[in-house]
Amino acid sequence: MTRYTKVAMTLHWIIAILVIANIGLAELTEDLSREARGPYMDVHKAFGITVLVLTLARIAWRLGHKPPPMPASMPAWQTATARITHFAFYLLLLALPLSGWLWMSTYPAPVSYFGLFEMPVLPVVGQEALGETLHEGHEVMGKAMLALVVLHILGAFKHLLVDKDGVFGRMLPGG
Repeated sequence: MTRYTKVAMTLHWIIAILVIANIGLAELTEDLSREARGPYMDVHKAFGITVLVLTLARIAWRLGHKPPPMPASMPAWQTATARITHFAFYLLLLALPLSGWLWMSTYPAPVSYFGLFEMPVLPVVGQEALGETLHEGHEVMGKAMLALVVLHILGAFKHLLVDKDGVFGRMLPGG
């Protein structure tokens, strides 16, 4: 096997698009008033819940489907960096939406899933200090996610343009 499965590819790209969109929504609305950013944050929260669910699905899929091996020519430090980066991605893909949901529960503020239903409020209502900590942690993790996304994209293009070792095509259909 030289490429990821179609399911893994589909989950990867949907999650990637949602994460990049969510980072964009958070950054672009930073200076707006609470009222003006409300509709954007509703989408941000719904995307976050979607990322959480899809990440759980991706982890479940990954447990039953091994990824393709790295090229034998890849230096050990690059393989280790890839493993650490992927672990950090999974950690953040779980921690970011969970911290946001928990943070919203401290107010409590609704987390609506595209108007279809509301996520249950977690049992932390009224814990303002926890809410402030979660808010700060959520923002720090968001910046870490942005850094990982940039690192991941740069690494992918290094494999495509410099190494030309087939790693880039492993996550592309027909690649």
